Amino acid sequence: MMISHLDASTSASPDLNQIAAELSAGLSSVEVFGGRAYIRTPLLLPSGSSVVVVVEQEDKDRFRITDLGQGFDEAETLGFGRVYRRQAEEVAKLHGLVTTHGEIRLGDLAREELVGASMALASAVLRAFERAMIRAADRRPQTVADRLIARLHRLFPDRQVRPEAEIRGASTHAWQVDAVIETERGLALFDIVSPAPVSVAFAAAKFHDIALLERPPARIAVVRRKEAFGDLLPVVAQAAKVVQEDASDSTFERLVEAA
Repeated sequence: MMISHLDASTSASPDLNQIAAELSAGLSSVEVFGGRAYIRTPLLLPSGSSVVVVVEQEDKDRFRITDLGQGFDEAETLGFGRVYRRQAEEVAKLHGLVTTHGEIRLGDLAREELVGASMALASAVLRAFERAMIRAADRRPQTVADRLIARLHRLFPDRQVRPEAEIRGASTHAWQVDAVIETERGLALFDIVSPAPVSVAFAAAKFHDIALLERPPARIAVVRRKEAFGDLLPVVAQAAKVVQEDASDSTFERLVEAA
């Protein structure tokens, strides 16, 4: 006699329809008021807030969706709203969306197109924000970098100074730093950090990733004034030595010699 294992496993199987419904409910939520449906998607901006897509009815069978400028508003509070606008324009084109003054939207949608279009819009908001954040963190006065590199050449004429070098962290991501000096003991990297929160966050991620290498190089964050960072200074100092741009030559020499 042959015993069927299929029947036994089938009877014990969970209800996938119920599981799917639970997952759907947990990943997003919808609120309707004022003639609009507000869809809270599972995509998160760096602040931790969900990307929200708003659905409005244009006429009997057509709809439009928008983020109501959520991505721009969040970027504006962090000081890179103008950068976000430019990135939103580029990303919107790639997704077949429209943008005006930082708001991303799309109209003339059929009911069956709303799910896909809403996820495309939410993805566009997140992608534009991430691109803007990286570019904003990378923006620094070139004259500051030029002065730093010229000073390192003057202080260490017998050593190789590489400007705008790439260093791969433990994650294997290639990070760009303003300068790297090769010493007998290893590498010393210098990177200029501004007190803007997005710059601090980007620098901290970079320094921490590099610090996790098996033989990490010395990491020196160059700032204009430590006082300008307030309580954000320890965030940078956790993974790098912090030195002011106007520190003495002996201070810079000591940091390199300790590499």
